[in-house]
Amino acid sequence: MIEWGDEFATGSEIIDGQHKMLILYVNQLETILKATRPTTKEVQFATSLVDFLQQYAKNHFGFEEQCMECYRCTAHNQNKLQHAQFLDFFDRFHERFKTEGFSVEAFRDLHQMTSAWVVSHILRIDTQLKPLIKH
Repeated sequence: MIEWGDEFATGSEIIDGQHKMLILYVNQLETILKATRPTTKEVQFATSLVDFLQQYAKNHFGFEEQCMECYRCTAHNQNKLQHAQFLDFFDRFHERFKTEGFSVEAFRDLHQMTSAWVVSHILRIDTQLKPLIKH
């Protein structure tokens, strides 16, 4: 489980709120995947959750990229590149899901990658906004 802490703060209440929501969805996926044999409803919910998470990330990324551009953040280009890579991973996951169907292993892989990426990305890239927003 990812726990929100001050180290994740970007200085933007909107971006921080969106990050908290992303973390909540990633944590919900983890909760579902702890079940040894997810029920049909849990599988349907996990699938819907992943679809929602992907769409939410797209919307959040757009807003965050505009914010970084507005504040002339030096991490802007790196941020856009990492966002594109993240969304590409989701696209590849969806293709795999369409072909193979649901598997706990595939969803665990998705969760593991997403969790690590969210934490690393926020701490290394997004927090570079903080000193710019304060001024």
